[in-house]
Amino acid sequence: MIRPMSFSDRQHFIQSLAACRNLAVTCGRGEHRDSALHYRCKALIDAIDGVAGELVGDANYFKVIDVES
Repeated sequence: MIRPMSFSDRQHFIQSLAACRNLAVTCGRGEHRDSALHYRCKALIDAIDGVAGELVGDANYFKVIDVES
């Protein structure tokens, strides 16, 4: 029987997704825009955003928003 994810499980999972997303962003930035790796990194970022959206209710959870002071 599979147990539901606890709050601490979700926190750890979100932290792991954030680390993976940051690495994918770094990898994608180092590649040419038309390279296959750049597109795969972008797809990974989109997938991580989708999973985070399901976990926390906001697919933009990891995205940085520019707010003028």
